[in-house]
Amino acid sequence: MVDDERMQISGLTTRGLAALLFLGVVVTGASASASAQTSTTSTNTTTSGSSRSNGITRADLGSTLPANAPGQELYLQEVTIAPGAKLPEHYHQGTQVARVVAGVLTYDIASGSATVTRKNGSTQTVAAPGIVKLRTGDGLVETEGLEHHGSNAGKTPVVIEIASLLQAGAPLSTPVGQGASGTPLHVTADLDSQSRNLHAAGADGSVTYGWNQLVGTATVDGQPVGVELLGNVSYVKGSGPIFGFVTCTFVDGSTLGVRFQGSGVASSNGDETTFAATLGVLGGTGRYASATGTGIFTGSRKAALGTTVASTFDLTITGAS
Repeated sequence: MVDDERMQISGLTTRGLAALLFLGVVVTGASASASAQTSTTSTNTTTSGSSRSNGITRADLGSTLPANAPGQELYLQEVTIAPGAKLPEHYHQGTQVARVVAGVLTYDIASGSATVTRKNGSTQTVAAPGIVKLRTGDGLVETEGLEHHGSNAGKTPVVIEIASLLQAGAPLSTPVGQGASGTPLHVTADLDSQSRNLHAAGADGSVTYGWNQLVGTATVDGQPVGVELLGNVSYVKGSGPIFGFVTCTFVDGSTLGVRFQGSGVASSNGDETTFAATLGVLGGTGRYASATGTGIFTGSRKAALGTTVASTFDLTITGAS
């Protein structure tokens, strides 16, 4: 579904995001460990701008409110994970890019997907449930709402540099099961392509990129809900990153806007493609005008690109009236 195109995520963007995400994961986890576990873990100040908690040391290298990203705050941090230390499972209210400076990080994804950029420049998408080892020079990008944690199973410290672009005022990380309160919204719909623009590239035509508009109708609380998905794709042999927006229109005229980022994975015989992505609420109109939230998108397509996508959107909404 998402695969159906609008998902033009360039290789360069993917690699950059990958690096940021990775960093964000560690930094965020460190913050969560330090701030969310005050009742069970002592936190000690080590130096100005630095803190240590449960084997995790986080150094704040700078932060700002960028003029070209209103409502967002940019952080730069360095996180050190001692041998045997583990970050709590968490997510971020924004995007992070990380790079491993030293050691080997074990990165575990509970839901959603992340893009890893290796030291040699190669990239890979890791989807939940998935575990990947990140070594010195490797980078990672984390999207909003991605549930994950990092740990150090080695004998030497893991050092990570992290850049995080988060909603202003949001914590560096939110432990799963804590601070994720809100109203659940479950939307399931079969989405059919209404218009699309796809292009083939590469010497063997194995690269497909472009966009797709899909629409369908879901039922929520016994009422019909219109669902429109605008998706961008960048596939190699049917698999690759997806990115786009989903708009839900309710019977009272209220709308809810959501962005998604994830990946589509084609089966070995090419007969089916599955999708997994994280969701971040942009806002809306009517009773969703002040809504925020995160969630997960899953879907599948059993035929060629551009055909019906069975889709499920699981969101946790706050701020709705």
